[in-house]
Amino acid sequence: MELEKIKEYLQNYLNTVVGPRVNEKWENSISQPIEFSVYDILKGSYQPPIIHVFLDTTPSIEKKSGLRPWVIMMMGEVEKDISNFFRIFSINFKVKVHWNQRPLF
Repeated sequence: MELEKIKEYLQNYLNTVVGPRVNEKWENSISQPIEFSVYDILKGSYQPPIIHVFLDTTPSIEKKSGLRPWVIMMMGEVEKDISNFFRIFSINFKVKVHWNQRPLF
């Protein structure tokens, strides 16, 4: 299946399943709801390939040291959900989520 179609399906999955669940679970910790949008999905050139998902969030969340523990846990849950989403399409490669970043090429 082509990556553009998977990108549309992933965006729909984030909007209908992951986003509401994250906002409901962490509503006491966050001041405003978190929205996810998929910027791009790329397949790496190494063997076995790595699927790179460039994910934007509102408000902006970046993976760095010094984050609060609940943010790290939330990011881990979202990354696991995205990895499981790709398994629906029999894509069993490693999935790397890039939070609020852009591809270099």
